[in-house]
Amino acid sequence: MDKDELVSLILKLQKQIATATQAPPSPPATPALSKEDLQRKVAKARDMMEKGIKSQMKVFYPLGRCTLLEWKPSCKGGSARFSYSGVVAAASVFLTLFRLSDDWKKKQIQLSPLEFQETTGTEVSTSIRYGYLNITGELVTVRWNAQDLTFTVTGTYGL
Repeated sequence: MDKDELVSLILKLQKQIATATQAPPSPPATPALSKEDLQRKVAKARDMMEKGIKSQMKVFYPLGRCTLLEWKPSCKGGSARFSYSGVVAAASVFLTLFRLSDDWKKKQIQLSPLEFQETTGTEVSTSIRYGYLNITGELVTVRWNAQDLTFTVTGTYGL
């Protein structure tokens, strides 16, 4: 290789390195939702969250080979834990679901079970053989990941 070929090869490699180290293009911004779309998506997220939490509260008693879940002793003491993870289409859906202002930038909120039910408009309660399982404990924690548009709701439930 002579000197000119070597210089052209080096310049070509430098261009490849420069294009490879550039920041990836930012994802496209989510389009603004109309009020009807926003309310529909909030209602769907609310229903999915309620069903997801209730499905963890179900207690199935062993019936032969069809045992799905067994009774948890922690249900009686009100310390059985639930965790629900959800995805929303836009941050405005999350903010509307939990009645937060548009300038809210925190990653977590903690609500009492009563505040959680009032804020989301859901009553998370499920019937069992001789009673009802409800959200108990002092706090329901809601964690928000703005990058992935995901949220996680955790808390405890019991009699």
